[in-house]
Amino acid sequence: QFTESVYSLARRLYEYSRIPLLPVCGGLPVKFRTYIGEPILYNPNVTAEELAAKTKIALQSLIRKHQQIPGSICRALLERFHKEKKKE
Repeated sequence: QFTESVYSLARRLYEYSRIPLLPVCGGLPVKFRTYIGEPILYNPNVTAEELAAKTKIALQSLIRKHQQIPGSICRALLERFHKEKKKE
């Protein structure tokens, strides 16, 4: 959504001024981290819909735990260069 808004604004500015503007979206030096949650154990009695619901709940839990809202480019850049001690 954000990217679409930025590009649509850049397009309108270009149509008005005919000055080519390139919006800055992505490509910033930020860390990409992968978090692995608790395993969802196999149960032959669980339907596909129930498994999908369990998976959705587990993913939402990981997002709430690890994603900082609202996001900040400045904070992301600081995290990129700041060494953080591992939490145990």
